[in-house]
Amino acid sequence: MRRRTMTVLVCAGVLVALPAGGELLARAELQHRVRTAMASRVPDGDLRIGLSSRPALLQLADGRLPFVEVDGAHARIGRIPDASFHARLEDVRLTGGGDRRAEVASARVTVLIPPSAVAALTGGSGDLPVTGVRTDPHRDTLTLLFGQGGLGSVTVRPETAGGRVGMTVTSVEIMGRTAPDAVARRIRDAVAQRADPEAYPLGLRATSARVEEDGIHVRLRSDGPTTLSRAD
Repeated sequence: MRRRTMTVLVCAGVLVALPAGGELLARAELQHRVRTAMASRVPDGDLRIGLSSRPALLQLADGRLPFVEVDGAHARIGRIPDASFHARLEDVRLTGGGDRRAEVASARVTVLIPPSAVAALTGGSGDLPVTGVRTDPHRDTLTLLFGQGGLGSVTVRPETAGGRVGMTVTSVEIMGRTAPDAVARRIRDAVAQRADPEAYPLGLRATSARVEEDGIHVRLRSDGPTTLSRAD
C-alpha cells in the first residue's frame, strides 16, 4: 500500500512538473529569438529580455507577444560605444524562418550615453583628442576638454531635429580664450559629423535629449509597424 501511494505521488509530481518545465523552455526560446533578432543592432551588449505574464507556451504557439522589454548595458549602438538602454516593444509577432524575423507594432526606447562614450564618439578620429567631459544639467550642456592638460574646451548642447540627435557647439575656447573662427568652425564640423548614430532601427525617431550628471538621456519612439531581424 505504501509503495502504491508513493508511485501515485511521484506520477502526480511529474504531471505537475511537465507544464512548468515546458513553460520555462518556451520562455527561454522566446527570449533567445528576441536576443538573436537584436544581435546585429546591439553587438557586444549585455541584454536582458522581459516578457509579459501571458503564458509563454501560448506566445510561442501563436507567435504573438503582447510586449517585450529589453534592457541593455555596455552596448554599441551605431557609433556610440558603451551605451545602456531600455526598450519596450509593443505587440510583437514572430514570423518564423531561419532569420528569426519579428514584426513590431510600436516601440519606446530610452538611451543613456555616458560621458566616456561622448568623448569616444566626438574624438574618435584623432582630430579632436578629447581628454575629459564635464556635464552641466542646469545648462543642458557638456564641456569636452581636449589636448594635453585640457588645453582647450568645447561646450556642446544635444538637440533633436527631424527625429535625429545632434550636437550644437555653443563655445570653443583655447587656453581660456575664445578660439579663432577658423579653428572653431573646424571643430564644429568635426563634432557634427560624429555626434549622431549611423542609423536608428525600427523606424525610431528621437523625441528628446537632455543632459544629466551621468550623461545624455535620449528618448526615441516609433508608432508604425516595423520589422526586427538580424539584418534589420
